[in-house]
Amino acid sequence: MGIFGNIKDAKYSDGGVYLKKGVFRLEILKVLYKKTRQGKDAFIAEFKVLESTNTELLSGCVCSWMVTLDKEPALGNIKQFLAEALAVNMEQITEQIVEAVIDEAKNPLAGKFVRAAAVDIMTKAGRPFTKVKFIRDAAGAAAAQEEH
Repeated sequence: MGIFGNIKDAKYSDGGVYLKKGVFRLEILKVLYKKTRQGKDAFIAEFKVLESTNTELLSGCVCSWMVTLDKEPALGNIKQFLAEALAVNMEQITEQIVEAVIDEAKNPLAGKFVRAAAVDIMTKAGRPFTKVKFIRDAAGAAAAQEEH
């Protein structure tokens, strides 16, 4: 077998550019569920950056926010994102709503806007992590900046 012998089974990777420290206004491109390469369940939101305080993620960039469901805060983080993206109370987020928003054929959150405040923290395990809090777009840039 030659150097490209395994190309038939190769998979393309969409990932790589994630939200970083900063304050953002984002357009939601799509929300989806998939298994990571390690076989973990993951909830992923993809965005187009409209406004940014981070010079590495300028307006026009496309980036992602991924939550792997093997961590305890995962469902709470997903719930917080969806509540802000849908402009509803967190108590209104149900399993059925999550199932509906990850429907790639319908892609119901595409074209909606949300703001985000992201900070770098250290996890309990001592690993760097970018913690993201989402804010309703209608709250404006000042509200997002306050969360940062």
